[in-house]
Amino acid sequence: MLSNIINMNTDIEKYTDRNRLLREAFSYIGQPKQSHSEPDKIFLRLDPLLSQGAVLEFKSKDVVFAEHIETISDSTGESFQIYKVWIRVGSVGVKLEHFTV
Repeated sequence: MLSNIINMNTDIEKYTDRNRLLREAFSYIGQPKQSHSEPDKIFLRLDPLLSQGAVLEFKSKDVVFAEHIETISDSTGESFQIYKVWIRVGSVGVKLEHFTV
């Protein structure tokens, strides 16, 4: 469960009605990590196998549900837990991308 990766003060609700989840949240798939400097925020690496892939930032309270998708490994054997993270509709997120000047 995502709570093993992110130290959240609230439990993530188990959605039994998929239609309700689709109305109330939008999903992103990637590797979640809690921010060390701001524990109320999470980062979601969209493609952990890319060294300069995009990263999304959300407030932890806006995560309404998460489901483990798979575990992947890179060529060095490092493994990454991939989750589908459902973010509450209307939440504000930040997209961080690398670029060359």
